[in-house]
Amino acid sequence: MNGRFFSLILLLLSFSLFAQESEYKLGRGIRVGKLPLYAGGYFSLMYEDRSHAGRTLKLDDVSLMLYGESGHFGYLAEMEANDVYREDIGGPEADETVHDHFHIERLYIDYTFDETYTLRGGKFNSPIGFWNLTPINVLRDTTSNPVVTEILFPRFTTGVDLQYNDFEHATTMDLMLQATKDMDTLLSREVYNNVDLNRHFALGLSGNRENWSYHLNGGYFRLVDEKSYYYLCASAQYLYRKWKVQGEVGSRFDKEKAVVPYVGYLQLRYRIQEGHDAIVRVESYDNRQKKQRDTFGVFAYTYRPWYPVAIKGEYQWHAIGRNDRFLLSFSMLF
Repeated sequence: MNGRFFSLILLLLSFSLFAQESEYKLGRGIRVGKLPLYAGGYFSLMYEDRSHAGRTLKLDDVSLMLYGESGHFGYLAEMEANDVYREDIGGPEADETVHDHFHIERLYIDYTFDETYTLRGGKFNSPIGFWNLTPINVLRDTTSNPVVTEILFPRFTTGVDLQYNDFEHATTMDLMLQATKDMDTLLSREVYNNVDLNRHFALGLSGNRENWSYHLNGGYFRLVDEKSYYYLCASAQYLYRKWKVQGEVGSRFDKEKAVVPYVGYLQLRYRIQEGHDAIVRVESYDNRQKKQRDTFGVFAYTYRPWYPVAIKGEYQWHAIGRNDRFLLSFSMLF
């Protein structure tokens, strides 16, 4: 295995050990002097066994973050490298690769006018659904992401988001506007973790009612090759004692037809005890652009010895048997 892989892991683990011996608390970052600024990050190790396609060991994500707030302002800068180290074991393409290039994952500034209005500008996670609003792997329920976050809408928006909060009715409205390319694409000419787009306009409505939460989203985006699409997404979540039920469903279409007639998931999480979660998720989608269609189940278990540390295992059983896979991951927020 590549020496840089072990060096990076050693550096990350040394940081966490140093942190535990200082006043720093794991997962909360380190304050930069007396400035209203914190430095932190996260990383994720993953082992994947794909049916009929060999096994993979990789340092999946390494992210460095600067964030904080002062007065009416809040800010975050995140640089991320994906597939930093990857070793394909067995199968027809056994190989070892290293990618050490960092991309702009998020970079934005918030300005809070009052309790009602907040304006965000820069590159940020599109406020759509539930899963896309949890960008850090260690905080998610499972290692894998639902397909709905990958084929329905742009994961990131480079532009502005005006948010309106109605506390009396427990609702929030979002207006997203993007009229340029992705920020990372502008600087590196390389698409990272997003579709290659130059327009994105969207509306969102979300709210809470006792144990219920919901999101309703709709938008339009245009790719750099001039293809344009519209999407609709509805999400709901219900919390009751040790149970969490969550689901998202949507459709994407162009001016003539539905290119993704449906994509969605329904997930059930049960908290066995503090730090131990059992998760079952059913997903289904029809992507006519890529001529892909599948229905599958995800059976997962997540153990958190501490909140910012997660060990996750999952098995995916697909209607298309060759897509079955097993995932095991270790992730840490520091």
